[in-house]
Amino acid sequence: MDFEAFDAQLLTLADALQGADEATVTAEIERMKALAQQLEDERSRRLALIRAEKLPELVNGPQPGTSPQYLRASALVAQVISGKGAPAERIEQAERAKAEIAALSRQAPPRESLTILRMNSALVRLIDRLRSGA
Repeated sequence: MDFEAFDAQLLTLADALQGADEATVTAEIERMKALAQQLEDERSRRLALIRAEKLPELVNGPQPGTSPQYLRASALVAQVISGKGAPAERIEQAERAKAEIAALSRQAPPRESLTILRMNSALVRLIDRLRSGA
């Protein structure tokens, strides 16, 4: 088995485990880690072990942030996306929100920092749409 086959099996398993109890997911993590140990390539083996540990997140999705920075960034994105007004005004509002979200990501706990920064991608897409007139 190679890493790609392992990862495909892991993703299929994550879909199959939707709604499973914690004990079942834990048992499957251990089974997948044992399978990962069988990969010959050391780099692939390490990556597979990391992926196996992330099985709960693959099953349940990432946990939402709880920090004040995360909550503020979420509110900013929602406000800008649902905003009204002329395209130029909305672009300006989105640009200001992007800058604030970038600052919030730098202030946030490390586990939430990248997630907060990724919120800017929705604003970038909005800006592109507004600029193209779509």
